[in-house]
Amino acid sequence: MIMPVPSLAAALLLLSSFLIARTADRRKARGLAVRWVTAAAVPPGLAVLVGEGVPAGLPLPALHDAPQHAAGAAAEAAVICAAGLPAVAMAPLASHPPATLARILRLLAVSCALAAVRHEAAVPALWAVAAWLVWSGMRPGGDLNVPPGLGRLFAVHHVPGVLLLGAGTAVAAAGAQETGAALAVLGIMVRLAVIPVHGWYPRLAEHAPMGVVVVFGTIPLEMLTRLQPLSGRLPVPVAHAVAVACGAAALTAAALALVQDRPRRALAFLAMSQTGLMAGGIVGRAPAVAAGLVPAWQVAALALAGLAMALAALEARRGALSSAVPAGNLSRTPRLAVAFLLCGLAVAGFPFSLGFAAEHLLIRHSAEEFAPSWPLLVAAVCLNAMTVMRCFLTLFAGGRGHRGERDLTPVETYGITVVLTALLIGVALPVSW
Repeated sequence: MIMPVPSLAAALLLLSSFLIARTADRRKARGLAVRWVTAAAVPPGLAVLVGEGVPAGLPLPALHDAPQHAAGAAAEAAVICAAGLPAVAMAPLASHPPATLARILRLLAVSCALAAVRHEAAVPALWAVAAWLVWSGMRPGGDLNVPPGLGRLFAVHHVPGVLLLGAGTAVAAAGAQETGAALAVLGIMVRLAVIPVHGWYPRLAEHAPMGVVVVFGTIPLEMLTRLQPLSGRLPVPVAHAVAVACGAAALTAAALALVQDRPRRALAFLAMSQTGLMAGGIVGRAPAVAAGLVPAWQVAALALAGLAMALAALEARRGALSSAVPAGNLSRTPRLAVAFLLCGLAVAGFPFSLGFAAEHLLIRHSAEEFAPSWPLLVAAVCLNAMTVMRCFLTLFAGGRGHRGERDLTPVETYGITVVLTALLIGVALPVSW
C-alpha cells in the first residue's frame, strides 16, 4: 500500500531541499530547514491524533499478509520528522552549509517514503537511494568534508549490503523463504552496523556532519519493523544463533562505548549497541517480539537524535571534545546539559523514561523466545547507562571553569524540546505493553 500522509511529508521535504540548496546564507538556510521540517511533521502528527480518520492508502502488492495500517505509517512519519527536527535546528552552522542541510532533508524524505510505501521491495531500493545521497557528499569537493578513503569504506559496506537485502527480498518472493530470510538478515546487519560489519559507522560518526549521521544512521531503524515478517522465517536453530550473536554484538559495542575518550566515537558505539539490541528481535517469530520493535525504534530514533545533536551543539561551542579530562560547568549551560542527560537516559533505558518501557518490552519477549540472549542484553543496557553518565559527568560537571560558551539558542531549544516532549508524552500515555 502507498500511504498518502507520509507521501505528503516526503514530498514537502524533497521540494524544500531544492529551495534550501539555493540559499546562500547559512543561518537563513537553517531557519528555512526548521520551518519546512515542522511543516512536514504537521500532516502525520494530525493523522496520529485523529487516528481512525486516516485514509487507508492505495493498494500495492505485498510480500506477506501482515496488516499494514495507515495510522502506523503516519506514526512512523511523525517520529521521523520529530527526530529530524533537531538534526537541522541544532546543526552547527560551520559544519552544515546549505548543501548539507538540503542533503539532510532529502534523507528525511527517503525515510518518509519508506513509511509511505508498505512493501518490502521498497526497503533495499530506498536504502540504495539514501546511501547514494551520503556517498555523493563524500566525494572530493563534496559538502560533507570527510577524510579521503571514507567514501570508499562506506561503499564497500553498503553496496554488498543493498545487494544482499535486495537478493533476499527477491528470493523470498520467489518462494525460497528461508534462503531469502538469511540473505536479508545479512544485509540488515550491514545497514545497522552490527559488529563485525560495523567499520563504516564509527568513522562516519566521527568525521561527518552530525545531522547527516542522525538522519542516515538512526532514523531509518524503522526498516527493522518492516523486515521482521521476512527475517522471522529463518529456521529456528539459525534464528536462535542470530539472536545470540546480536546480543553479543550489542554487549561488545556497549563495552567499546564505555572506554572511548572521544565522545563522537562513544556515541557511535552506543548507537551500535542499540541496533544490536533491536536486531536480535527481527528474527523472532512471536508477535510480542515484533511489537517490541516498534517502540524500541521510535525511542532510539528520537533519543539518539537528541543526544547526538546536543553533543554537536556542545562541540560547536568548545571545539574538539574529550572524555579523558573532566570539563564543563553545569550551571553555565543548564538547558544543554539537561537535554543531553534526558536523551541519554532514554537511550540507556533508564527507569521512568520511555526507553525503559521499550527496552523492557523488547528484552522480556526476546528472552522468552531466545533464553540464552537475555543476560547479554541486560549487560549491554547496564553498560550503556554507564557510558551516558560518564559522558555527562566529564562534559558538563568537570569543574567550575567556563570557556564562555552560551546555552541553547531559541531555535536549538525548539528542536530539542520537540524530542523531549515526544519522549515524555510517551511515558505519560497509558499504553498497554
